[in-house]
Amino acid sequence: MQLNYLRRQRPVTDDLRRSIQEDLPELADIRDVDLRTKCVEAWAYSLSHSSFLRIRDLPPEGNPGQSVLIRGTQSDHLRGVTHLAVKIADEFIETRPEVIINRDVVIAGGLCHDVGKPYEFDPENRARWGRDPSVSGLPSLRHSVFGAHVCLAVGLPEEIAHIALGHSMEGPFIGISAECMIVRQADHLWWTVAGALGLLKSETIGHMGTMLQPRKARSA
Repeated sequence: MQLNYLRRQRPVTDDLRRSIQEDLPELADIRDVDLRTKCVEAWAYSLSHSSFLRIRDLPPEGNPGQSVLIRGTQSDHLRGVTHLAVKIADEFIETRPEVIINRDVVIAGGLCHDVGKPYEFDPENRARWGRDPSVSGLPSLRHSVFGAHVCLAVGLPEEIAHIALGHSMEGPFIGISAECMIVRQADHLWWTVAGALGLLKSETIGHMGTMLQPRKARSA
């Protein structure tokens, strides 16, 4: 049986690739050209199997309906996590010269950790799963699991696929790499601090709300 997401793939075009580079300008910071190119291909593959035309069209949410930004885009989250992850990595590189951290993997992992979200967030998929979750679940695959598939499908190294999988709740069950730990902590920190600063819709904060007193954000 052919999977539904495979039946509706759109062509991957240069315009799509350009939109990815526009939405994630930090791709230029990846020194390894092959790794940078495959990060673009990963997002192109993921988007082309969804109804979203570009990254910034994805809902600005951590999970569907959870941790929803009051304003902004999914690319804001991806870029913010990457900025934080790089700062964490650089802190240890600069102060603990004995550590070994692959900075390219941190950047690529930050930009691609949510590469499976077009699949999990896709309205058609969510409607299909919602009609009868007993058939294939709700969701069938979380964005972390589908993201690992995307990374491997386009030839990204397993270090990046590992970050796509391990950044979320699956992480504690697999044992995670140093670079994955950096991206994972940056991801969780970004959402938690965004909640504390009043950047999330209060009704979507969930379990974080028990320890947060969100500050009222200034008007944009």
